[in-house]
Amino acid sequence: MDLRARYRELYEAGLFTAECAEDAYPLGALGPVLHASIRSELDARKSGIDYCDSRMDVAAAVEGLAAIAPRYAELRRELFSDLHHVGRPASRWRVVSPDLAVLAPLQVWRQPPAYALLLRDPGTGTGGAQSWDFIVHPRAGDPRVPGTTYTTMVFPEAASTPGSASGPAASAGPPPPGPASGAAPGSTPGSGAARRPGTVQVTRQLEEQREHYEQLTYGFAALGRRVRFAALNDPDGGREPQAPKG
Repeated sequence: MDLRARYRELYEAGLFTAECAEDAYPLGALGPVLHASIRSELDARKSGIDYCDSRMDVAAAVEGLAAIAPRYAELRRELFSDLHHVGRPASRWRVVSPDLAVLAPLQVWRQPPAYALLLRDPGTGTGGAQSWDFIVHPRAGDPRVPGTTYTTMVFPEAASTPGSASGPAASAGPPPPGPASGAAPGSTPGSGAARRPGTVQVTRQLEEQREHYEQLTYGFAALGRRVRFAALNDPDGGREPQAPKG
């Protein structure tokens, strides 16, 4: 039995399953970020068979690779229903991976924006500060309309303002209802370095758009992040006092 050849076939089957789910459940503006995420996850396990030293290793590698595509297909079905089906509970943030969460609000009665929160830099080269992309899609159903990306920094707890307290997203309010704070069935919130406590700092432009800023807090809560939000806990954000008018 050529294990490497069969493992390669399993990878190709996973990719085919993902492509079929993408064709069956189009997600508009959120499509590209999900498209990239699933391929990154599959590629990360593409050579897993090369590191197996026992039958148990082979079984674990095969089970891990085989589980990815069905979970992705189920996630797309749920997000498609979030966008288009009435009579369901309100849409909630869903965890795609430890580094990505999305919100696909219902588009039937009105057209609210869709959101994605994506880790871009885990902090390996920036003194531990993580860089996230918070993407706001004003036309959730149209992938041709570009979203607005707000760079969001998460500074580790040690770099937070002295005397400040970090907690389980207390300033974000309660997380959206549902299992795992909005996680999609079969997915898990972030773990390890991605869940380090820290302080979220955003641009003034995002701070002033309170609806978007509120959704950012829910996105981090869905990912299981223990963070505080500088614009809520420290409204001045360390800026210089404004000169009085007049």
